[in-house]
Amino acid sequence: MQHKYSVILCTLSASGGNVWENPVEVLEAVANAGYNGVDLDAEPDRIDFKKFNEVKELAFSLGLKVPALIGAWAPWHAGEVRDLASSDESERRHGIDYAKKSIDLAATFDDPPCFEIVASPAESEYPVTKTPIKVLRDNFIKSTVEITEYAAKHNVNIGIEPINRFEGYAGFLNSLVEAKDIADEINADNLGVLADFFHVNMEDGPINDALRSVSDRLMHIHLADNNRQGPGTGHIDFLQIIRTLNSIKFNGYISLDSVPAKPDWKTVLNSTIIFMKQMEKMADLQEQIVHPV
Repeated sequence: MQHKYSVILCTLSASGGNVWENPVEVLEAVANAGYNGVDLDAEPDRIDFKKFNEVKELAFSLGLKVPALIGAWAPWHAGEVRDLASSDESERRHGIDYAKKSIDLAATFDDPPCFEIVASPAESEYPVTKTPIKVLRDNFIKSTVEITEYAAKHNVNIGIEPINRFEGYAGFLNSLVEAKDIADEINADNLGVLADFFHVNMEDGPINDALRSVSDRLMHIHLADNNRQGPGTGHIDFLQIIRTLNSIKFNGYISLDSVPAKPDWKTVLNSTIIFMKQMEKMADLQEQIVHPV
C-alpha cells in the first residue's frame, strides 16, 4: 500500500529551508523528492495573506496538496500563550480566537486543510500539573466544542494532537487514548485525532496498539523518530508502523516533522521519503509472503 507524504515546512526553516524567504527553492525540493503535499504555517496575523497565497499557489502548481495547516501552540513556537485548557479566561479566549482565524484561513482553500489543536501551558509543570485534571479537561472540551462548531460551518476538520508531559500538561492530554476519549465525548463529525510519533513514542506504550485503538478517529500523522529526527535515525520500528497503517486502511497524510532538520533540510527531505518508501516495499513483500496470491 502506498501512503501520502507531506512536509511540515516550518520544521525546515531552522536549517535554512525557509519557504517564506525562498519559496521556489524549498517547494521544488519537496516536489522533486517525491512528496505529495506540504503543511503550511497557520499564522494569519503574522504572515501576509498575499504572501501565503503565493506560496500556496506555487505548491499547487508543482502538484503539491496542502493537507493541513500547522498550529503554533507551544510558547516556544507561538511566542505567546494560546492555551485552550487554561483557567485564565483571557488565555483560553486568545487560543480560541487564534484557532478561529486559522480556520478562516483554511476555509479559503477549495479543499480545506485540517487544523490541529493542542493543550499547551505557558510553562512546563512536570512532573505533575498544579491544576486539577478535571478542570483542564473541562476547559479544553469547552474550547474544543466552540472551535469544532465554528470549523464545521467552514468545512474544516479539527485534529486533537496530544503532546508529551514535558511540553504539555503533565497528566492531561498526553496520549492518543485521551485525545480519542475527548473526541468521542464531543462526537462531532469533523473532529478527530492527530498522532505525532515523537509524542506517541513517549506516552502511549506500544505505538502500533495505540494507532489501532484510535483508527476510527485518526486524521493525520506527524512523522519523526523517537529523537525527533527523521525516521530511521532512532529506535521506532517504522516497518511495523507501515504494516499497522495498512491494516487499519489509513488514508490520511503522513507529514515529516523533524525538529530541527539534521544534518540539513535537503538531506532530511530526501532520506525520509526514500526510507519510508523502502518500508512500504518491505511491508508489501511481507504481506505477499504471509498471504500469497
